[in-house]
Amino acid sequence: MATEWADVVARYRDGAELPSMPGARTLKVTGADDGYIYVSHRLWQDRITRAHLEKAMALLDEGRMTRNYGDVIDHYRTYIADERPTTAATILKDLGYLD
Repeated sequence: MATEWADVVARYRDGAELPSMPGARTLKVTGADDGYIYVSHRLWQDRITRAHLEKAMALLDEGRMTRNYGDVIDHYRTYIADERPTTAATILKDLGYLD
């Protein structure tokens, strides 16, 4: 189910509102380019690194990482990066990688 990064950029280039974990506020994607997906929340702004998301996608495609939305946050933090793992999981879910 490999997703081309150009498709990710096209999906998020003009922004998007993504439902977050139950009980959490909506995540706002403000844009995307060749290196990052830009996000903002009520109290912060940040970016998610393409290389980290692509590594997660590969691990998910290979069955080496859980597809459970709640559990993937710890796996992402442990095996990929401690870079906004909940936000990364929300994006991966929106892209269809997580249950």
